Amino acid sequence: MSKAEVPRWPQRIHQTAAGLLALVAVAVLWGWAANNARLKSVVIGWPRMVVPTAVCFLLAGIALGLLTFVRDSRSVRRRAVSFWISQGLSLLIVLIGLIRLLSAVLGRNSKIDHLFYMRSGAMAPATAINFTLLGSALFLAGRRRAFSSFQTMALLASLIAWLAFSRFLYGGAPLIPQDTLAVHTSLLFFAWSIGLLCSWPEDGLMSLLVSDSAGGVIARKLLIPAMVLPIAVGWLQLQGQRAGWYGTEAGLSLFALSSAVTFGALVWMTAAALHRSDLSRRNGEWKLLEQLARLDLLRQITQAIGERQDMQSIFQVVLRSLEDNLPIDFGCIALYDRAGMVLTVANVSVRQTVLSDLKHATIGIDENGFARSLGGQLIYEPDLDRLTTPFPRQLVQGGLHSGVIVPLMVENGLFGILIAARREPEGFSSSDCEFLKHLGELMALAAHQAQMYGSLQHAYDDLQATRQTVMQQERLRAFGQMASGIAHDINNTISPAALYTESLLETETGLGRQARRTLQTIQRALNDVSNTLTRLTDLYRQREPQVVSAPIDLNQLVRQTIELTNARWSAMPQQNGIVVRMVTDLAYGIPPIRGLENELREVLVNLIFNAVDAMANGGTLTLRTGIAKTSCSEGGPTEIRGVYLEVVDTGVGMDEEARRRCMEPFFTTKGDRGTGLGLVMVQGVMERHSGELEIDSAVGKGTTVRLTFTATEAAVSRPAPTAPAGTVSKPVRILLVDDDPLLLKPLREVLELDGHDVVTANGGQSGIDAFHAALSQNKPFSIVFTDLGMPYVDGKKVALSVKEAAAATPVILLTGWGYRSGNEDETPANVDLVLSKPTKRGDLRSAVERFSGNEPN
Repeated sequence: MSKAEVPRWPQRIHQTAAGLLALVAVAVLWGWAANNARLKSVVIGWPRMVVPTAVCFLLAGIALGLLTFVRDSRSVRRRAVSFWISQGLSLLIVLIGLIRLLSAVLGRNSKIDHLFYMRSGAMAPATAINFTLLGSALFLAGRRRAFSSFQTMALLASLIAWLAFSRFLYGGAPLIPQDTLAVHTSLLFFAWSIGLLCSWPEDGLMSLLVSDSAGGVIARKLLIPAMVLPIAVGWLQLQGQRAGWYGTEAGLSLFALSSAVTFGALVWMTAAALHRSDLSRRNGEWKLLEQLARLDLLRQITQAIGERQDMQSIFQVVLRSLEDNLPIDFGCIALYDRAGMVLTVANVSVRQTVLSDLKHATIGIDENGFARSLGGQLIYEPDLDRLTTPFPRQLVQGGLHSGVIVPLMVENGLFGILIAARREPEGFSSSDCEFLKHLGELMALAAHQAQMYGSLQHAYDDLQATRQTVMQQERLRAFGQMASGIAHDINNTISPAALYTESLLETETGLGRQARRTLQTIQRALNDVSNTLTRLTDLYRQREPQVVSAPIDLNQLVRQTIELTNARWSAMPQQNGIVVRMVTDLAYGIPPIRGLENELREVLVNLIFNAVDAMANGGTLTLRTGIAKTSCSEGGPTEIRGVYLEVVDTGVGMDEEARRRCMEPFFTTKGDRGTGLGLVMVQGVMERHSGELEIDSAVGKGTTVRLTFTATEAAVSRPAPTAPAGTVSKPVRILLVDDDPLLLKPLREVLELDGHDVVTANGGQSGIDAFHAALSQNKPFSIVFTDLGMPYVDGKKVALSVKEAAAATPVILLTGWGYRSGNEDETPANVDLVLSKPTKRGDLRSAVERFSGNEPN
């Protein structure tokens, strides 16, 4: 037995014995000092306790008390000091006893008695023997190898003390010569022996007394009666015999009878205690087996649940297991609807045919007394007949009279309930309820995981479908970029042929019938090639023809997107202890922009997600809007007003290599978490909205993404009415800008045939220089035709420069990239009209007529 398993009462007896030794010794010494006979002998005329004996008892009380500190003190120093003092006092007691014994054996005066008090008398030999025995036992206390000697010495000393004490109890001469101990000396030896045994209760006789086994319980109950009752009966028998009530034979008969009755009662008590212990053991074994069976059932249910991923099959296997093994007569599971405060029965046990119609039925929480389950409390109704609420009455009508309602709690909220019922009233024990409670916790966790698995599976399927769609779109995008380039080259190539063919058909009246028919066939073939290329580029754009751009309040779009993405930048990071602070800096009174709201919202969502991913340890995410202003020093202080949106994060940022490649398809810095298509999509949307995308980032300083939109009302391009054949506008001054001389020549000739003054410029920069030169010479151009795709300075930059210098000058964009003429959504900023290549002479004539403000000649 370990020290931690020992009860406290042996220590209390040990401490009491130590205190009693010291107290009585001090009292006797005081009696000798004050010459008090009662303190010296208790009863006048009985043997006295001499001074050496009292001094030894005082030393023994101190040494015995110090053993408490040796066992229980937490201070190492205190334990060591107490141990050595106790050992020294024990050896001193043994030395005094041995000296007195030696003097008694040799018949000499050892003068040990006179050392303390000359007139008190000599210590009895039996007292010296006990001091030697108990002093040695005290010295050996705590030494496990010497335990047998320690216990034997303590018991032998108590036997000598009893032999001396029996003289005072029964009278007569001492049983052992020279065993003339004082009465309180005998009793103190008893106390000393018991105190020593209680100082070491982990082994020997005391280990049985302090144990919580059946033997220990019986020993504690019967040991004292077994020792005291025979002594008491013997004393009573002797007193009756001395009083003359009966003779020696009758007294002996009474003693034998009383002893038999006493020990018979003790045996009976022992048997009764063993019987109760056996019943308790059997009951414990039965409960243990029941608990093992419950645990095995719980294991089986857990294993069965682990093999399933949908809630319905989980609920069904739980109900079937309960029916077969608990068992129950009825079971059902209802799911909780927080909005309606009702329960909907999801599964019913298959064996209960009477109540099978309860499936999909609704159960009110309050009206059926189930409100306590909202807080996670198990409800046990031992007698359903006394309830008047609707659902319990249905159970009673089905022959069920007791039931348990087990709440299924998930994240401190009610997910559903498990209802188990039996036909017998008070049919569920406390162990049944405890098992159902644990089963409910397991079910709630499994159902929640199944629900999460279903949601994750659905999300995964959606993600796979989205991934396939995105991959398809990216393939289309790559194909479209390639197709647009091919279309541009083909359109540029066939443009001269188309213009010359149309011009010949219109101007050459002397053509023969066969020649005119051949030219018309060539014209139709060129138109078919152009339309095919246009459809090819339209295929990659995936534009819905019925979707029309509309004015958009950029500030309102930002607020809506913040609310839409709240879970991503606020709730989800906080689950990991991360805080992302959202800051908005929205300019007041910014003009609306024109575009597709769903596409712009998708752009902003994508940028917010990228910013949150970049702040793995939290940070600040800022959304800022404002008015952008640009000016051109060459043409004066004219300002082009626009609207910008900035997404600024304080994340890890990008190095130069990542910033340079971030617009490449499938390039990502997120590893497996990223697709590398987010910024590609953003760039595509900005291009469709004629906007600009700028990214500023540095490692450790975060990233700023700036989206700039045109806020001015650009002139909406509408198809010009086709001029009647043969009608020509009044001559105007026209600037033609293109990097392809083969295309400039036919365009110039066609326009000059209509009487216009045409100036050509080979390239974008040459066109800008020619336009500004004409302005400086006060010979402005009425109309500017410019190609879109040119090296270094493209058509958009030409249009911007023209508008900055002369905002009223119409700019007509010629492109072979597949723009549809008159499509407002595809009209770039600062451009008044877009004409697709190959350009028709009628389209040129209509455009000139529309923007020159002249009537046809």
